[in-house]
Amino acid sequence: MRRLGRILRDSPLLAHMYRLHKLFANTTLRVRLLLCFIGVVLLAGSLSALMGIGLIHRTLPRLQDVLAVDLSAAREVYRQYLSHIADAGRLMAQRRALRENLQRGDLDSLITPMQAIRQSEDLDLLMLTDVRGQLLLPLRNRGKRIAVPGLAAMVNQALRQRKEVSAAVVFPQADLAEESPELAERARIDVVSTPHTTMREGSDAPQGLVAAAAIPVMSDDGEILGVLCAGQLLNRRIAVVDRIRSSLYREETFEQRDVAIVSIFLGGKRIATTAATPSGDRAVGTLISEDVYNRVILGGERWIRPGYIVDDWYLTAYEPIRDPLGHVIGAIGLGLLERKFEETEQRAIEILLLLTAIAVMLAILLSYVLAMSIMKPVNSLIAATEKIARGDSHEEIKLDGAPPEIAALGRAFNSMTAAIRARDQQLHRQTHEKLMRSDRLAMIGQLAAGVAHEINNPLGSILLFSRLVIQQVPQEGRIRENLDRIEKETKRCHVIVKSLLDFARERKPLVESLDVNEVLDLTLKLYEGQFLFQNIQTVREYGKHLPRIRGDQSQLQQVFMNIVLNAVDAMNGRGRLTLTTKESEPAGFVDIGISDTGCGIPPENIDRIFDPFFTTKGVGHGTGLGLSVSYGIVQSHQGDITVTSAAGAGATFTVSLPVAEGSR
Repeated sequence: MRRLGRILRDSPLLAHMYRLHKLFANTTLRVRLLLCFIGVVLLAGSLSALMGIGLIHRTLPRLQDVLAVDLSAAREVYRQYLSHIADAGRLMAQRRALRENLQRGDLDSLITPMQAIRQSEDLDLLMLTDVRGQLLLPLRNRGKRIAVPGLAAMVNQALRQRKEVSAAVVFPQADLAEESPELAERARIDVVSTPHTTMREGSDAPQGLVAAAAIPVMSDDGEILGVLCAGQLLNRRIAVVDRIRSSLYREETFEQRDVAIVSIFLGGKRIATTAATPSGDRAVGTLISEDVYNRVILGGERWIRPGYIVDDWYLTAYEPIRDPLGHVIGAIGLGLLERKFEETEQRAIEILLLLTAIAVMLAILLSYVLAMSIMKPVNSLIAATEKIARGDSHEEIKLDGAPPEIAALGRAFNSMTAAIRARDQQLHRQTHEKLMRSDRLAMIGQLAAGVAHEINNPLGSILLFSRLVIQQVPQEGRIRENLDRIEKETKRCHVIVKSLLDFARERKPLVESLDVNEVLDLTLKLYEGQFLFQNIQTVREYGKHLPRIRGDQSQLQQVFMNIVLNAVDAMNGRGRLTLTTKESEPAGFVDIGISDTGCGIPPENIDRIFDPFFTTKGVGHGTGLGLSVSYGIVQSHQGDITVTSAAGAGATFTVSLPVAEGSR
């Protein structure tokens, strides 16, 4: 653990975080609000930008989905092209002249109309077989079987199913040469080397991909008379790929390059394409990439993903072309220029980041205005608080237009200032009353000291001579009673004078550390056995572990004694006397409470009970100096004494005395 603590303490990252924490702790509320607002805005802006960029990046998979749909559409256009060839052959097969001449075996009469149809429909191949699949036309091949396996399979399928069949078949160059040297030359396409492609075995073999159709020729009674075969060589026939591109895409270019390209492959070699080489020629003879060749040509699968075409990267889609025997003989390929979409994506990201930056700046500006709107009433509160600290409690603030929470704080502040004013007025009144009482007590003390000194000697003489006279008169009689009364009243006057002297004389208390609970117990022991306490229930509610106080034990006992005797007298010898001790709040004083269940003190007498010579007892039952002397003793101990009471509900005297130093 010690080693871990040392590592954490010596860690530069933690030290840097600690410095940032201290720096943030010393910043103002305005700066904190701005930092919090800006942090939230930046976080929200960053998350929005990241989500937007993520959504933009997801356009590539969506483009691949679009390519998949486009590939299906291209396949459909290709099938329509095959259907067009089949339609041309069907029109020829449905001619009555063809059927009648074929039934009669007059083949010479068919040569001219077939050549006319071949030229009008732009057919490269036109053959006629009998019901056994042997050639009837052209005449030079009469009696031979069709040498091309794919076309022979189409003828057999048309005879067997009694319906037309269309498909693409591969013609070797020799078979095309028998039809026309021109066809053989068109079929010959040299391989063009491009990046990301490799020369494969057989890729340079001269072959032709022919879109063919086999249509059965039927008599009126439904008898099959033969099969008419029509076809177009797709090598270098750009009309097919142009038709597919025009059907799917606009003629859109990017940096002088077509955005969309369409290609038809024989094996892995392009035989017709809209793609162009850097010189501007059609990129026939270029090879399909190795990965696409393995997956599409050899594996017979679809391919939809980025790929390299001729000299650039495209989003590509390929679908295999199969012959009537189910063999993959080529493919249809589509490509969308990737750089165009990358630039569009980059531009979209730049626009998104620009809009995010503008939104963040506007949000920061709005945060600043909001922080200032919050700080304006807070500054008003601070200024008003400073005025109160300087003693001006009449300051009130008005927070018009402030947020509800700040307005509530302002109302609470105004309530607080009103309470402070009321408290100040009360404290001022109480202080004034205490000063008046202290002045009155001081004046009475000075007067009492003078009067006591003046009458103390005559009282001593009266007491001395009355005792001398008492010794000279009989024990019984009116004179002896009067002399006893004179002695008694003289002693009473002497007690009053002594109390006056005690009240007026400033005697410095003998301060020592005391346990207030022990002082109370010692005071009660002086009276608990007397007659007055026989019907008094004494309840001690002392606090535990109280700090010790500092004071003069004898003087404090005198204070507690005066209060207890007054309480017993107020209860007429029957009731409950409760003594409580506790540490005051705030700390630094110990509160001693003495409560009774007596008659209480009327409200009009509360403010006078500590005045000298004030008493509610009858003549001869009190001097009115006990509480005044007690008040003076408590004041000399740097304490305080208060009373709470209501008429008929008893009274509670609370004496607060300071705690001795080092007593905790």
